[in-house]
Parts: sequence; C-alpha cells; structure tokens
Amino acid sequence: MTHDDSPAGEVPAIPTETGDRPVVAEDVAAAYIADAVRCIPGVAALHGSHWKTLSGRKRPEPSTKGVVVRSVAPSVIEIDVHVKVAWGTVIPDLAREVDEVLARKMRGLLDLDVRKTTLYVDEVDAPPEPA
Repeated sequence: MTHDDSPAGEVPAIPTETGDRPVVAEDVAAAYIADAVRCIPGVAALHGSHWKTLSGRKRPEPSTKGVVVRSVAPSVIEIDVHVKVAWGTVIPDLAREVDEVLARKMRGLLDLDVRKTTLYVDEVDAPPEPA
C-alpha cells in the first residue's frame, strides 16, 4: 500500500530513502506542540485564525489550532505558535520558555530538531477584576 492509498484516518509513517527512520506527519508534531504550549505558565490559550471564525459553517476547533509546523529537512521542523497570553506575562521570557520547551519535547518525544520557533502573541487576557 502506498502513502496515497492509506485508509482515511491513519497517520502515515513513511520510511525515508536514506534509512529506516520514519517521517513524522506534521499533524502529529502539531498535536504534541499544542499540548506542550498549553502547559507553559503565561499561555492562556492557543489562538486560532480569525478567518476560520468568518466561515458560516460551525466546526469544532481542532486541538492544534494556533500551531503551524513546517518540515524544512528530514527530521527538522520550524514552528509557528499563536497564543493568547495571561495578563502580566513577560513576553520575551515566555518566548524563550516556549522555544526551550518545544526544542526539548520535539527532540525527546519525536526525535525532531526544531530549527526555529516563532511565537505570535495575538491577544492578551484582560487584567483580573479588583477584589
């Protein structure tokens, strides 16, 4: 069965021509990335595209909204992450934390190298209500 003939719903793991190492689908990497980013203090939520909200169709939000993964070489990826941050978060510190966490997680879980991580802060949570 070739890659194009695989049944719907299966995530392909295709052997590379240079060895036995499988290629990890970008959607699989995006799922791990989304879970890792949600656990980082200061990230209030992943931020999906505003263009999708303009559609008349109602679809459930994918768990990987706000994450874009690009394969740039065998086992090397670049990541874009769109987030809503909590009020008072120091964004440069958050960007460093996201970069470090994702590089460590992708190397450890999927044996992928992260060439570049770009953090987009699309929204900031409102300040907390005074008590």
